[in-house]
Amino acid sequence: MKSKHIKALTIASAITTWEVIGRARVFPPLIFPTASGSLMWGITNWMRLLEACAYTFKLLTIALFLSTITSLAIGTLAIMNNNFRSSLEALMAIFNPLPSISLLPFALLWFGFGEKPIIFVTYFGAIWPFTYNIINGLATIDKSLVEAGVMFSCGRRVPLFRYIMFPLALPNIITGFRSAFGISWRSVVAAELVFGAVGMKGGIGWLIYACRFSLNPEGMVASIFCLSIIGLTSETIIDHIEKITVRDKGLKK
Repeated sequence: MKSKHIKALTIASAITTWEVIGRARVFPPLIFPTASGSLMWGITNWMRLLEACAYTFKLLTIALFLSTITSLAIGTLAIMNNNFRSSLEALMAIFNPLPSISLLPFALLWFGFGEKPIIFVTYFGAIWPFTYNIINGLATIDKSLVEAGVMFSCGRRVPLFRYIMFPLALPNIITGFRSAFGISWRSVVAAELVFGAVGMKGGIGWLIYACRFSLNPEGMVASIFCLSIIGLTSETIIDHIEKITVRDKGLKK
C-alpha cells in the first residue's frame, strides 16, 4: 500500500472514530462535538470562517514581510562584519528561546490597541530563526566558490551576493522561512486568542475564542480544522517552491 493511501486511510479512520464516539455520547456534546456537526457548522458559516482566515493571513503576511527584509539585511551584514555577527549571535541566544507571545503585554503598552501589537509579536517570533538560518547558510558556503565569485564579479559585492552567495545559501534560507512561517502562524493565532478582536474585526484565533465564549464547540472545532488546512496548504506551497528553486537545480537532495 502506498504512503499516500496509508495517510488517507489513517485520517478517514480517525474521523470515523471521532464521529462514532461523538454520536455515542461517551462525552458530553459540549466538550466533544461530532465531526459531522462541526463540518455542517463550517459549511453554514463558510463566509465567517473565510473572513477570519483572511484577516489573520493579512497580519501574518505583514509580519513575515518585515521579518524577511530585516533578517536578510542583518544576516548579510553579520557575514560582512565579525563584530556585528558576535553581537547578533548573543542577541539570538537571548531572544530565540523566548516565546514571542510573552511580549504581548509590552506590545500593548508600546503600540496600544490595534493591529500593531499582534504584528509585532508575530514579527518578533519570526525574525530570530530566520536570521539564524540565513547566517548559517551564508557562513557554510564553500570558500573556493566564493573566491571564484570574487574573480568573476571583479570584487563587486552586489553581483557576488546575487549570483554566488545567495543561490548557494538558498536551501538554508528556505529552511529558515519555513521555521519563521511556522512560528509566525502560531504566534499570530495565539495573540488573537489572548488579545481578541481589533475594532470590529477578528481573525481565526479570535473566532475560536468567541465560539468558546458562546458555548459553540462545533464552531471551535471547525475553526481549528481551518488552521490545520491552512498550515498543510502553506507547507505544500513551501515544498513546491523549494522543489523548483533548490531541488531541481541540485542544490539540495
